[in-house]
Amino acid sequence: MTERSRVPITIDATQVGRTDLGPSSVTLDDDALTIVVRGAEAPTQIALAVIDELSLVDTHLELRLGDGTRVVFVSPASPELREDIAARCRALPELTRTLRAFGSRRRQRGRQSSAASDQQRFFAPLIDARRNALSVSAPDATIHAFDARRLTAAVIAALRALASDRFAEPGPERRALEAELMDLSEPLSDALAALGDAATQATEHIDDLRYWRAWAAQLRTTFEVADRVWLTLDASLDQVPGGA
Repeated sequence: MTERSRVPITIDATQVGRTDLGPSSVTLDDDALTIVVRGAEAPTQIALAVIDELSLVDTHLELRLGDGTRVVFVSPASPELREDIAARCRALPELTRTLRAFGSRRRQRGRQSSAASDQQRFFAPLIDARRNALSVSAPDATIHAFDARRLTAAVIAALRALASDRFAEPGPERRALEAELMDLSEPLSDALAALGDAATQATEHIDDLRYWRAWAAQLRTTFEVADRVWLTLDASLDQVPGGA
């Protein structure tokens, strides 16, 4: 993300609601946009979280806020300012810091020496998607990195691999374990389905940041659900005798 917006940007004309404020300068940080109007006693701050939509026509940049207020900037730098605001508003939320199970060395299974690798295999689709999302800049590409159908298929493949690790030969025992793992992971399947619905809305309304925030909130929820699901899967796998 560019740091140019941390340097004040000169604005030729500024309007907040129906009030013309005249020339100003704008500074953007990770959480807020600060407007300094020449001659004003104090700057005006706008939290990025309340910006719902950005529209640009030539040098006119318009921000629509959650309460209906419209903020207009007129500046040759408006395209760059719009890009910076949009990028910060669409920053990916923290997805793994608050998870309890992911990366935890909370215990070693009594009979299973593969606990760490099992966990890595289960979380790999989500972690790979996060890595891919961080390598792109376009908002639709970021959303596509977490394609719900692809993630669902990858999670199912991981669960089947966990079952086949414990029962190398196809048969009723492997099928029973697969079925149990699928049942335990149903909350994650539901979360991924909701993520897919949110992604469709966010992609169709790519300039409306409300849909992006709804998608990002569901993405965070999906990681949290995966974390809780793994705890139940881990306990179930711990009960399988003779694991890999």
